[in-house]
Amino acid sequence: MRYMYRSIFTLSFWRYAVFSRDAIAKILAAVGLLYAFMEMLDFFGIYTKDQYSKFAIIPMFVVALLYVIFTRRPIARVSYKIPGKDYIVEVCVGDIFGGTNDVVVSTNTTFDTSMQNGLISTESLQGQVATRFFRANTDEIDRQLAIDLASATGVHRDDAPGKPTEYPIGTCARVKAHGRTFYFIAMSRLSSNGTASASLRDVEDALSSLWKFILTHGELKNVSVPLIGTGRGRTGYPRKKMCERIAQSFADGSKDRVFANRLSIVIRHEDADEYGVNLYQVRDYLIQSLH
Repeated sequence: MRYMYRSIFTLSFWRYAVFSRDAIAKILAAVGLLYAFMEMLDFFGIYTKDQYSKFAIIPMFVVALLYVIFTRRPIARVSYKIPGKDYIVEVCVGDIFGGTNDVVVSTNTTFDTSMQNGLISTESLQGQVATRFFRANTDEIDRQLAIDLASATGVHRDDAPGKPTEYPIGTCARVKAHGRTFYFIAMSRLSSNGTASASLRDVEDALSSLWKFILTHGELKNVSVPLIGTGRGRTGYPRKKMCERIAQSFADGSKDRVFANRLSIVIRHEDADEYGVNLYQVRDYLIQSLH
């Protein structure tokens, strides 16, 4: 609710709701419908043209404008069902841990979990998983990660600021707590001083590996994924376009076999406010790219 209220006072909302090409087209279409309705009333003698002045066009425009604004009011969730498929992609603003979906958690290639040495921030998604579901017990997270990582091939890294074993981009491992599954996916690399970074190609490769992992290790549950790579990954890629990238990757990964009936791309409230994320635009991106 707070996000929707704040959106009303953002330039991005009004630019799209009123001043975009699509909005103007809808306003003109609404005016045309109103005029056609008045013509019909005049034809049947219910309300003849000589009863209103030429300035009647002004209230018609006002009514049309209010109608378009109402139909394009701020929203916190959009969804799109892929034509000919039995799965849905949705984008929403909110808490990624809300509900019962399995959650994708981006991590670094060494799968560091310790928050005491500062490598993992308590405010990061990974840090929130540790504090909210494991009471900051990272030893238990490490134990569960080791089960899946035992079958992955890692290499020793001398200058690693944390764990010494590094795995390829896209390596996945599961962590479970309170009936939820968290898919940890190696997406960024840590420099020797502990700074994480990733490229857009890293994100794409990681997502491709993730869908294959969920197909073989998942339980066909709905999956929530954050806007990976837009925060500490430092890709610099726009958030609304990252939504499209993630959705397209999911669609590509589901061409042959479905591994999740619904993918929820979750945007933090803070990001939506700060970067003017407009879900109407995001929905248009989804329709254009996934249709």
